[in-house]
Amino acid sequence: MTDTVLKTRARWWTAAFLVATFGSAALVAAGVLHGWFGRGLFVASFLLLWPMTRAVNEAQAACGAGSPASRAYGRRMLVASFAYILLFLGGMSVVRATDPSVAIRVAFALLAALPVIGMIRAMALLLKEERDEYLRQRFVEQSLVATGLLLTVATLYGFLNAFDVAPRIDAWAAFPVWAIGLGLGRLVRRDGGC
Repeated sequence: MTDTVLKTRARWWTAAFLVATFGSAALVAAGVLHGWFGRGLFVASFLLLWPMTRAVNEAQAACGAGSPASRAYGRRMLVASFAYILLFLGGMSVVRATDPSVAIRVAFALLAALPVIGMIRAMALLLKEERDEYLRQRFVEQSLVATGLLLTVATLYGFLNAFDVAPRIDAWAAFPVWAIGLGLGRLVRRDGGC
């Protein structure tokens, strides 16, 4: 396949994942989908990470932006993402259904946080293991865009919250905002999708 076809395929899988994930989450939050069906649909949307990751790896390899370190990063992030969804949603479901003690709630909270720590570790290992200076620099630039977005959103929302015009948001939302910024950092680079 040509570079253009592979890049287009990677973009379509990425769009499908984002639409399915955010769409199902919005439908659950809006009360359109209820209970286990809504949560199951949301969890099932994460299955799109597999073809998305494969398509992105193929597109990167075709345009010379792939490396063993980036493939290892993709695998680590894939495993951590699935673990996060299962532990977070599973833990929340058990806590809501059983109303366990505070110690059990703390254990579930810490378990749900472990995959996020694994994602952060995967990012650190990418920077450590990537031998290509250009690819490493690209990831650093994407990370700076993500950090800038998170700091901007947190600051603006914090002031809105301080002036009582916005509801409180749980702190765990910081990492997903940062991850969205990482994706935006790739778009900001305008390097043809590699």
